[in-house]
Amino acid sequence: MRDLDAIKREIRDRVPLVDVVSQHVALKQRGDRYTGLCPFHQEKTPSFTVHALRGFFKCFGCGRGGDVFTFVQHMENVSFPEALKMLADRAGITLRRGPGRVSEGPDRADLAKVNEWACAFFREELLKTQAGAAARAYVRRRGILPETEATFELGFAAGNADVLTERARRAGFSSAVLLAADLLRESDSGRVYPAFQDRLMFPIRDAMNRVVGFGGRTLVDHKAKYLNTRQTELFEKGHGLYALAQARQRMTEVGRAVVTEGYVDAIMAHQAGFGETVAALGTALTEAQVDLLRRYASSAIFLFDSDRAGEAAADRAIEVALPRRLTVRLANITDGKDPADFLQAHDPKEFEAMLNSSTDALEFKWQRLNRSFNGGDLKGRHEAVTHFVGLVAKACASDALDVIGRGLVVNQVAGLLSLDPREVHRLMSRLQRRAESPGSSSRAAAAVEPQARSADGCESAALVLLGVVLSDGGYCADAGEVLRCAPFGSAMDRGLAGVTLELFDAYGEFDLGEVLARCEEPLMAQRAIDLADEAQRRGNPAASVQAALARWDAAQHERQLSGLRGNFVEAISRPLSEDDATAQAAAHEYLDGLTKARHFAPRRFRGRISGDLPPRNEGEAAVSQSPVES
Repeated sequence: MRDLDAIKREIRDRVPLVDVVSQHVALKQRGDRYTGLCPFHQEKTPSFTVHALRGFFKCFGCGRGGDVFTFVQHMENVSFPEALKMLADRAGITLRRGPGRVSEGPDRADLAKVNEWACAFFREELLKTQAGAAARAYVRRRGILPETEATFELGFAAGNADVLTERARRAGFSSAVLLAADLLRESDSGRVYPAFQDRLMFPIRDAMNRVVGFGGRTLVDHKAKYLNTRQTELFEKGHGLYALAQARQRMTEVGRAVVTEGYVDAIMAHQAGFGETVAALGTALTEAQVDLLRRYASSAIFLFDSDRAGEAAADRAIEVALPRRLTVRLANITDGKDPADFLQAHDPKEFEAMLNSSTDALEFKWQRLNRSFNGGDLKGRHEAVTHFVGLVAKACASDALDVIGRGLVVNQVAGLLSLDPREVHRLMSRLQRRAESPGSSSRAAAAVEPQARSADGCESAALVLLGVVLSDGGYCADAGEVLRCAPFGSAMDRGLAGVTLELFDAYGEFDLGEVLARCEEPLMAQRAIDLADEAQRRGNPAASVQAALARWDAAQHERQLSGLRGNFVEAISRPLSEDDATAQAAAHEYLDGLTKARHFAPRRFRGRISGDLPPRNEGEAAVSQSPVES
C-alpha cells in the first residue's frame, strides 16, 4: 500500500477544498479567500471562510475548522477512514485494505458506487429495451424533451431480480451491496426481490453530485404511485432535495429557490428556464431541507395546487423556515393543475408572473385564519390574532432567530394585524412563556478545547512556538527542541507537536495542510487552525519565535531558581545544633542562581550571606524579601 501521507497529498491536489465546500455553501471570492454562510450553524452574516491556497476552512461563528477531510467528516457525519475513502473515490484513487483488515460491510462510498452503476443500468433499460417502451411514451406524454431527459438521467426499472443481480455481479457488486442500497429488498420469508418494478426512475443526487437514492413513478396499477429509496447509510428522504445538484448554481445566482412537490414538476420547470427549482422528495418541509435551501438562497417560493396543500406549506414555513431566516412565499397553481401541466400548457412568462405574484407565508396564513375565525366580528378577530401570534411566537422561540430577526418578525406581524409592534411583542412574550419547555432554549456549546494557560510560562511559550510552526513549518528548525520537551497539559496539543516533529524529521519542510491531513479527529484539526490563526494575527513570526524562546529560557531559569530556593529554605530550617555549612552552601547556590536569572540580587541579602550565615530569623526574612516572592 502506498504511503498514507502521499495518498492524502494526492487527494488534496486532485480534490480542491473550494470545489467540495462550494457544493454545500454559496461562496463569494474575496482575494485568495472565499466566504459564505456556515453550513454547521445558523447565521445571517457570513463568518465561514475558506483559504483556498492553504487548503483549510474556518468559521469564526461556531469555531469549526479543518481541511477537506475534516469538512467531509462534519458534513457527512462519518469517521476519518470513511471520509478518506469518499474523497479517494472522487479523486480516482484506489485504496487497498491493509493486511488483516476485515470489511464490516458496505459503507457510504460503496453505496454511492453501486447507485451510480444502477443509474446507468436503469438508463440503459429505458433507452434500449422493449420493456422500457411504456416509460419512454410516458416521458414524451409529459412533455419532457430528450435533452432534458438526458440531463436528469431518467431510467426504467423493469423489476427482474435475476437480470439486476447478474448485471451487478459482473460490475463487481454483491447482493449484500444491492440490499444495503435498497436496490434489492428481502421479504419476511427470505425472498429477495427488486425494490423498484415497472417504474420510471428518477436518480436523486446530493450536493456532492453522488447518486444517493432513487424515486420511482409507477407505470402500472401499483398501490403506491411514487416510491422512494428507503433510508440507508447514504440516503434519508427528509435530508435531501431532488434536482439540488442541477439547481444549486442557479439558486446562488438568482438568490431564490422554487420548490415543487413532484419530480416531473421540477424537471419541467428546469426545461422552461427556471433552473433554481427543486422538489421536496414527497415530504413535508424539514429543518434539514430548509438548511440546504438557506445555503444557496435567501428566499424560496413554494408551489401548491390546492388550498389544503397551501395551508400545509404555510404552516411548515412558519414552523421550520421562519426561525432559520428563509423567507418563504407561496404560489397557487391556477385551475388546480400541477406545475408540470401548467408549464406544458402555458408560456414560461406566465409561470414567472405567477411566481412574482406569490404571497408571503405569514400573510397567507393570516388571511386563512382570519377567514376561518369569522374575522368580521370582534370576538372572531381576537381569536384569530391570538392563534396567529401564538404560531409565530412558537417559531420565534427557537435559538436560530436572533434579536434582530425577532424584531423584524414582530414588525411584519404588527403590520399584518394593524397593531402596535410593542403590543405584538408583549403578546408574543406572554405566549412564549406559557408554551416554553425546560431547556428548550439552550444552545449546544462548541466543543473546542480551550488553550491552556500555564502559570510558569513554559507551556504558554511552547504554544506560541507551536502556533508559528503550524503556520509556517520552516520555523520547526528553531522551535523543534522546545516542542520535543514542552510540558503541554493537553493531549491534543501534545499530538499536534508530535505531528509537526514527525513531518519535520521526515521531510524537513511541511505546511498546515499536511498537518491537517494527519488530524483524524475534527477537533484536533480545529485546534491546529486556531493556533495557526493566532500566530498569523500576531505577525512577524521570526520575532515571535525569538521572544518565545527567550520566554522559555526565562521560565526554565525560574523553575531552576525555585528548586534552589527550596533547598535554601530547607537548609536554614534545620535545628541550630546542626552544622551550618550545608545551609551556607545552599544560600550561595541560591544567590548565584538568582543573580544569573535576574542579573542582580538584593544588596542586603548579598551582604548577609557573603560572610557568616545570619541568625535564623534574619535568614528567613531575607528569603521572604527576595524578588522571588514579589
